[in-house]
Amino acid sequence: MSQTISADSHICEPPDLFTSRVDTRYREQAPRLVRRKAGDDNWLFPDGSMLSLAGFASAGNWQGKTTSAMRFEDVPAGAWDPHARLKEMTIDGVSAEVVYPSYGMNLFRTVTDAGMQTACVCAYNDWVREFCSAAPGRLVGVGILPSLDLEAALAELRRLAKLGFTNVLIDGHPPIAHYYDDPVWEPLWTALQETGIYASFHLFAGTAPVFDGAPRLNAGERFLADYTIAPSLLERQFALMIFAGVLERYPGLRLLCVENDAGWAAHFLKRMDHVYLRKGPRYPKGIKSGLLPSDFFKRQISCIFQDDRPGILTLEITGSDCLMWGSDYPHNDSTWPQSQQVIAEMFREVPERDRVKITYSNAAKLYNLE
Repeated sequence: MSQTISADSHICEPPDLFTSRVDTRYREQAPRLVRRKAGDDNWLFPDGSMLSLAGFASAGNWQGKTTSAMRFEDVPAGAWDPHARLKEMTIDGVSAEVVYPSYGMNLFRTVTDAGMQTACVCAYNDWVREFCSAAPGRLVGVGILPSLDLEAALAELRRLAKLGFTNVLIDGHPPIAHYYDDPVWEPLWTALQETGIYASFHLFAGTAPVFDGAPRLNAGERFLADYTIAPSLLERQFALMIFAGVLERYPGLRLLCVENDAGWAAHFLKRMDHVYLRKGPRYPKGIKSGLLPSDFFKRQISCIFQDDRPGILTLEITGSDCLMWGSDYPHNDSTWPQSQQVIAEMFREVPERDRVKITYSNAAKLYNLE
């Protein structure tokens, strides 16, 4: 079995992560785990919304489930204990993992006080650094940047750079007034390029609601449809940034499109170039160099996916340099503990060099794990 790196895995935050680490003035309203009268545990956020554990902690135990009810004691230890995590990785044939938050991804949407959001973000970043320090070179922590205060985000980015972080999660689908083609974000792109830290756009990690109305425990009859089309939220931000010339002005800026599949990318590249060539002369655009939109995407954006055979079948268009695989452990959509079987099926009749690049060497090079 060849070496495998998961470029998208997660932890499940300990119940008291925020309440025990943020400044005392925020602790009463900080995100926390609560037990409902029904007996299951849910994360409660400052805006009053709640999220169950099952979607974030049921890897390998999802098929046929008809309820999201779950208690923290049923969460696999590998989701929050780094030593148990290494055992789970061995079971799955994974040599290293890039670790993203779970409930921390909801800080963008559920925390409206800038000071509290920054406090929660810093608390998480300190904790995940401790988690990954148990296995340097095998666990790579991804930090979070606050979204409500740009100066606070820049300060935290500088702090994380000094601590050795190489990747940060940003608001993946901000409200319309703050889309990423807005010049207000130029200081962030400058700082990311200067520090060399990558910016991750993760599915469902953003301010704007993914579903019809605020996400809730029972999203109702539109859940399956909304879940299906959710990747389009990130696609829009990338298109806006490319056509506004952001990637052209910041050639060192590296963006990661995480857990958002990859099959869409081939059509996205083709359509961007078509639009640019056919409609571009009549509409404003920020691209000045003569490069095509697809050139910027291939140079600076990577797509990370779990199980996406259509994405593999479009390698002729995308190439293999901009793709990486991730197990999504311990989430409901994870390929754990059958990742090697999933990879074998997904890459059947695909050249070995492409499989190795996508499942190992692209991530190894990005995170200096070779």
